[in-house]
Amino acid sequence: MGVPEVEQLINAPIIERRLALARRRRVAEMSLEEMQQELLTSEVTGLPNRRAFDEAGASPTVAMCDIDGLKALNKYGYEVGNAVLKAMADALREVGLEAYHDKGDEFLCRGNHVEQLKPKLERAKTILRDRTILVKRTDGSTVRIVGADFSYGIGNATGEAELGLRSHKTRRESVGEIARGELRGIVVKTRGGKDLHL
Repeated sequence: MGVPEVEQLINAPIIERRLALARRRRVAEMSLEEMQQELLTSEVTGLPNRRAFDEAGASPTVAMCDIDGLKALNKYGYEVGNAVLKAMADALREVGLEAYHDKGDEFLCRGNHVEQLKPKLERAKTILRDRTILVKRTDGSTVRIVGADFSYGIGNATGEAELGLRSHKTRRESVGEIARGELRGIVVKTRGGKDLHL
């Protein structure tokens, strides 16, 4: 049984990059705590980043996750891809995972054992698939995404988790659930446009 559909509105920044850079606080104006926060946090998702993951030390169990078809979603604009990354981060937080945004569409989670991570990852998958992500783009149009999903692998270290991730993706590809460079089971609708099943 899935969770009820939730709409999540993510406003894409309307500020031009040059203006955003001008408004960003200079390092010299930051406190030591603010600098550390900037250094250890993903700007896109707000989660701790890979550096924070590495500095946290060894973990008995690690999960590596990868969003399905993010490159295909980016053709609607990077703000759409970023909205899906934020929705993924929120789903991982909601189920109580100690999650980190590694890079691109990859996330890492720490845990004490497989039995702790796997059910939480499965719940996060359900939350993300059932969530409707609304994105207001800079041109004023709106994009609605339903059915986003991810693959994952679990291991005693990141290398083992990465092998598990590859294996999970291969299994899902073999049954046609996902395909590289494509979105399967995802509906993208632009305001005033037709539903696009990718």
